[in-house]
This record gives sequence, structure tokens and C-alpha cells, in this order.
Amino acid sequence: MGHLSEKIPRDRLLIKELMAALIAVILLSWLALLFSAPLAGPGGGLSPAGVSVKAPWIFVGLQVLLEVLPPLWAGVLLPLAAMAFLALLPLEKRLGVSPRISSFMFVLLLIFAAALTIYGSLK
Repeated sequence: MGHLSEKIPRDRLLIKELMAALIAVILLSWLALLFSAPLAGPGGGLSPAGVSVKAPWIFVGLQVLLEVLPPLWAGVLLPLAAMAFLALLPLEKRLGVSPRISSFMFVLLLIFAAALTIYGSLK
């Protein structure tokens, strides 16, 4: 093992990352073949009155947004804006944004997402 300050050549790092991704895909594919997903029967019929359908926990916040905002805003524009913000975070110095402001915005985004998820799961 080398020191933390050693530089790893870019091509070696790329090969290591590709190998890690390939191992993860193979492992997850193997697990998917080994265990069946707990899915309900085929859809198509109307659900009984009073039965509420909840999304998996990772999408509960999006489901809450879809209940209160138009689908274009809740399903397309807000998630796209959040992803664009996260993609631009590494460029904060080049864009002239203070790291303190971008950190605050990131924490605010996390709190908003967590609050929507918790609210939707308790609802």
C-alpha cells in the first residue's frame, strides 16, 4: 500500500473503477437471479376503495410532490434542477460560488428530500 499523497495514474484509476463497476454489476445480477422480487400480481383492475398505493421509500418524496404540484414541475423540472445542482457542485470554484453557500444549499436539499420522504412514509 502506498501513501495517501501518492498520485495514481489516470488510466490505472479508470481500469480499477471499471473493474469495481463490473464486479458490482455481476454481484447484483447474481443476487437478482438468486432471490425473487416481492411483486404483486398483474395490474389492470381498479384498486378497492380506500386502498392507498405507496411508492418504495426512495420515491415517496416524489410521490408527495406529485400530489401537490403539477406533474411537469414535480416529476420533471424539480428533480432535473436538483440533479443539475448536484452536478455543478464540483465546479463551485470555477463558477465563483462560495463553498459555504454551496454547502448550505446541499444541506438544504438533503433536508428537503428527507422531510418529503418522512412525511410521505408517515402519511
